[in-house]
Amino acid sequence: MRCPNCQKDYKKGTVCPSCKVDTVLYAGTVRLSDKLYNKGLSKLNNGDLTQGIELLSRSVSVNKNNVDARNLLGLALFEIGYVGDALKHWVVSQSIKKTDNLAATYIEEARRNSRALEALNDAVAKYNQALIYIKQKNDDLAIIQLKRATELNPHFVDALNLLALCYLIQNNREKAATAAERVLAVDAQNTIALNYLSIINPGRTRPDTRKLSSVGLAGRKGSVTSKDLPKTSYQAMTIQEKKARNFRFDIILALVIGAACSFAIIYILFFPAIHRQNESELRVYRDQLDAAAEAREEDARLHEEEMLFRHEQDEIRIAEIEALEARYELQDRTIRFHQVDNLFRDGQFLEAIERLDAIDMTGLPRDLADRAEFIQEDAYPRLAVYFVTEGLRAFNASDYYKALVDLELARRFMAPTAPRRAEFLFALGSLYYDDAARHEDALEVLTELRENFPNHAPIRTGNMINSLTN
Repeated sequence: MRCPNCQKDYKKGTVCPSCKVDTVLYAGTVRLSDKLYNKGLSKLNNGDLTQGIELLSRSVSVNKNNVDARNLLGLALFEIGYVGDALKHWVVSQSIKKTDNLAATYIEEARRNSRALEALNDAVAKYNQALIYIKQKNDDLAIIQLKRATELNPHFVDALNLLALCYLIQNNREKAATAAERVLAVDAQNTIALNYLSIINPGRTRPDTRKLSSVGLAGRKGSVTSKDLPKTSYQAMTIQEKKARNFRFDIILALVIGAACSFAIIYILFFPAIHRQNESELRVYRDQLDAAAEAREEDARLHEEEMLFRHEQDEIRIAEIEALEARYELQDRTIRFHQVDNLFRDGQFLEAIERLDAIDMTGLPRDLADRAEFIQEDAYPRLAVYFVTEGLRAFNASDYYKALVDLELARRFMAPTAPRRAEFLFALGSLYYDDAARHEDALEVLTELRENFPNHAPIRTGNMINSLTN
């Protein structure tokens, strides 16, 4: 018997002693890969690139040495703009089959058209930029990039689908339908484009899609396409059938009995080995699954620990920032207090008190708090005497506007037992009495005057209180 993998002869068994390949399993995978290849070839010939690419990818995954499937998959990917993936498959194909392989010709032909390849790469770059714009919800800029991408590569299916989506977002159904139909002109069964058309108009008839020549791929002007690459006669892979012959019944019966006996012998001899091998492979797969599960659990644990560590670090940084802000705020209040102290030393008592009242003394050193208390105890009597004197002088001079301002300031700083309290209350109450909007303040001030100083202008005070009361 000859091994289908290394082409070396061996005498018995199902495992090749040279390459250690299970020949039965290998032959099955080759047949499955050829079957998927045939289906993919049929899909491409019918213009269905999406299904064709999927089937060819499965064919290659089943049998990585299927050169024809790799070459055809590269052509299909090249057609829809995936130049890098196409070149990857051709390079792998060339490494598998070094002579008489069309992949080498495809690679060389693509390299000769370097400018066109740059244009295709630019199309991909603009497509990626459009994705960024869409994430930023900037549909207009995304459409501009996608239009340029499809100009550089008219068969760029993903860019056309994304352009249709942008038009749908902008509710431009006509342009969205045009973009979707352009996709179907390249890929007849593209599910995304078909879905867009069904959304735009469920009752709309699908456009006629073209049949692709050779491997189902069409070229385009001004860029490298599968049409520019050398053509190949890809054909379905079939098993050579024997010509029909007429057999006698006894020969047929003997063949059937011989086949049954052979199958029984093979079953008895080889089935336990195959079963053991399957169990061994199953154990390997289970061990791999257990290892993967443990790795995922470990990754999850490490991720949780990392997130907890980052959370703790964030809390530490927040605490540091808050402490720094508190430090700066305390320093700012300290500076402002020293400014107040300088104003007090310069004799600007009113400005010093105004600024001092706006400072929160909480947390300031004890010496500054004592200094603030001293400033208030010293400045308040000075300001009270000053404003009472100026207010009464203005009141006696009939300058009632200035008198009201000065006397109200005096009221702020004056102690209940301060000198000239009675004169101050009478003058301020009279000013409030003359202002219709301040009658409540007048009644309060005059009532205090009558209660604390009943002998000071009792008649005028009583008349004003009676007038306000009535």
